[in-house]
Amino acid sequence: MSTKQKILDSALELFNATNTQAATTNHIAKAMGISPGNLHYHYKNREAIILKLYEQMLEESTLLVQDLPKDIVELFEHQKVMSRILWRYRFFYRELLFLLSRDPALKERYIKDNIAHRERIRITFGNLVEHGDLNIPYDNILEQLTDTIMLVLEFWNPMVETLGKDINEESFEDATTHIRGAMRPYLTKQALDALKVFKDS
Repeated sequence: MSTKQKILDSALELFNATNTQAATTNHIAKAMGISPGNLHYHYKNREAIILKLYEQMLEESTLLVQDLPKDIVELFEHQKVMSRILWRYRFFYRELLFLLSRDPALKERYIKDNIAHRERIRITFGNLVEHGDLNIPYDNILEQLTDTIMLVLEFWNPMVETLGKDINEESFEDATTHIRGAMRPYLTKQALDALKVFKDS
């Protein structure tokens, strides 16, 4: 493993354990047993590390349009993967608005990516409608359902914290359960039958 990747892995562990303000580049270097100068040779500052971690998260989670789920089972499988990724990079969404306020370049990039993410959700819903797994009676329902999923994905972590609950891997699985609950009124019998088999497998 390269030194650059080791820095990212150490930073991710520290950011998750504390926060990005408490974990300075000096702390990251110390945890790795290297000098701050060596770390800064690879990454100019903490913001550069955060940006690279964000890009790494995107690489792990973003599907090409042609690879988006085509049916309800594929979607639920993808949601399981997403839950694990969100847990792995939990610091990012825990501090989302703060991180964007500190780094204009990250904010500009995130907004662009987030708009594209929203469109991929809409395309996925279109795939499910075409497959016969989803029945969306009105366009505004599609918009509301899309935004509900966006809200859960981006702000579930702080909501759980502000309710005084522990943040753990199970709480991220609860986010997936919430999304599925929001979708359930619009699932067809075909989808529900497929999910029974999916749960039993």
